[in-house]
Amino acid sequence: MAKKESNTAANSTGREKDQFAVGIKVKLIIGFAIPLVFTIVIGIVAYSLAATGMTKNYEDSMSKAMSMAIEYLDFGFESAVSESEQLYYDTDLVRWATGSVYNEWTRKEIMESVSVDLNVKQGGNGFVANMYIIPGDSLQVVSTYDDDAEIPGFYEELADKDEAVCLESLKGSWVGSHDYIDQVLAQHYSDYSADSYACSYIRPMTTKRACIVVDYSSERIAGILQDLSLGEDSIAAFVTADGRELMLKDGVVSGGGEFSFVNQSYYTEAMADNAATIIDYVTYNNQQYLFMVSKSYRNGSAICAMVPVSLVNAGADSIKNVTILMVIVSWLIAIAAGVLIIVGIASTIRQISNKLEIVSGGDLTVSVRGRTDEFKLLVRSIANMIRNSRNLIVQVLKTTENVSASTTNLSEVSGVLTSSNNQISTAVDEMDKGVSRQAEDAQNCLVQMDELSQRISRAVETVQRMGSITGSTKGVIEGGMSTMDDLTVKSTDTTNITKNVTTNIKNLEESLSEVEKFVETINDIANETNLLALNASIEAARAGEAGRGFAVVAQSVSSLSDGTIEAARQIRSVMEQIAGYANDTVKVAAQAEVIVSKQTEAVNDTIHVFGDMNGYLKNLIDEITSLESIIESMERHRNDTLAAIESISAVSEETAASVSTVNDSLKEQMTMMDHLNQSTMELQDRARELTQAVNAFKI
Repeated sequence: MAKKESNTAANSTGREKDQFAVGIKVKLIIGFAIPLVFTIVIGIVAYSLAATGMTKNYEDSMSKAMSMAIEYLDFGFESAVSESEQLYYDTDLVRWATGSVYNEWTRKEIMESVSVDLNVKQGGNGFVANMYIIPGDSLQVVSTYDDDAEIPGFYEELADKDEAVCLESLKGSWVGSHDYIDQVLAQHYSDYSADSYACSYIRPMTTKRACIVVDYSSERIAGILQDLSLGEDSIAAFVTADGRELMLKDGVVSGGGEFSFVNQSYYTEAMADNAATIIDYVTYNNQQYLFMVSKSYRNGSAICAMVPVSLVNAGADSIKNVTILMVIVSWLIAIAAGVLIIVGIASTIRQISNKLEIVSGGDLTVSVRGRTDEFKLLVRSIANMIRNSRNLIVQVLKTTENVSASTTNLSEVSGVLTSSNNQISTAVDEMDKGVSRQAEDAQNCLVQMDELSQRISRAVETVQRMGSITGSTKGVIEGGMSTMDDLTVKSTDTTNITKNVTTNIKNLEESLSEVEKFVETINDIANETNLLALNASIEAARAGEAGRGFAVVAQSVSSLSDGTIEAARQIRSVMEQIAGYANDTVKVAAQAEVIVSKQTEAVNDTIHVFGDMNGYLKNLIDEITSLESIIESMERHRNDTLAAIESISAVSEETAASVSTVNDSLKEQMTMMDHLNQSTMELQDRARELTQAVNAFKI
């Protein structure tokens, strides 16, 4: 029987050993594979981030470079416009262009001065290729060319040419080319070439009998395009608003070719966009390019560029290649190291498994050889396990004998404990009934105190409402007293005003008396004047014809005197009316003064009444406040009592629960004692079986 169980255990151990070996290999492979997978992920993420970052940096740098280039061009455009404006406002040039200078010597002097001025402007501005003044057919063209050719003016002939569009506005216009002007100039200048300029600014002069032409240097624009340093297979171009292109491809500048930005839909869409700089990815000849446009705000031209995406991502591709190489090398090193480690671990585990199979058969005399690598601890632990197992078997034999003796004593003690538990259970039942009755009484008391608490709470709310009402009433009375104080002040002011009115009216009466004296004086003066006028008339009559003029004056003086007397009479009448009104006003003011005095007395009486009401109300508020304090004290005592009763009730409930728990524990303990008796008997049987099993080991 024991031998069969030993063989079964050995077979089971062998299967577990095979499963464990396979599990270790799988785990080691997974352990080596995970870092390698993460290495691949890190490489992919690093490449992605590097490609994205480098592309973004390239886009930003090229965008800034193109923006700076177009700003530089705009500066040149503005300088060309500025120089044309200087010529536009040159009075001598305007006089010469309009033909108002009839002296041949003066015309020649102006032409020479303008020619020198044009050459100075052209030499001082690297953006300007050439400058021309094209007048009518009666004058000669002035230009910056060194050629001494004399070119008759042809301004009138431009009216039906393409250049006529530029002559409609005095502000001038930008064009990509001026074919008719090129045709005329090429006939007279041997080295003239339309490729020398990239665009032109044409501006008519004030009277529209001549125009100023400023050619923008294609060589300078080509230099700007070359300074962008876009790289191999890149395309850059300067495109005017009317579609003329100056192309830079593979380092060579040309006026066009098989490729044209103007014919591309993405260029049209970019120019229709309001943004100053546009960046997009496009496909040309089955190759992807980074397309960039930076537009001029001055004349509608633009700088365009197309860079192969492979050139943009060149740095990221090198990172990708290095990452792939490092990942492959890491995989090879990890696989080689993993194979060596797995083979070594498998050999060591196989040796340890063989020893453990012998031990599993019951032979504890096996010895395990020590190791110097990481398995040293495992071998030492196995040796300790065998030694400890041997000691354990010896101890088990001794303990089994002691257990057999102890189980007999345990059976006797179990009987005594069972009897004691029965007595404790009876006492606990009686305690449980008493605590239940106490909990019911505490609950009834708690209900009654809760009703009392609700009544006290309602009383507190009523007193608080009374306090609020009396407080509001006190505020109303105080407001009324304040209003009465204002009314008293206003009554006093009214009395003072009435007294002032009376005083002013009396002063008016005195002033009227003074005015009446003035009126009497005027009447006296008028009477004297009449007498003087009468005497003058008499003397004039005596004088005869010589005193006729004096008689007229005397008559006028007499008329004025009569008017003065009539005016004085009217003034006296008005004064009498004013005096009557003043007397009436004095009487009314006296009556108002009496009424205001009585009103002041009534206000004072009302103030005394409000004061008494305020005193009574203060006493009432004090009493209500005292009542609130008493009720609040009752509320605190009621809360304390209620808390005490709740505490008693809670303690009673906890005691009842504890007693019930103790009772349940006793019942469980009695049940466990029964189980203990049964277990004691089973333990005796197992002790005998253990003795038989231990005897199977070889120690």
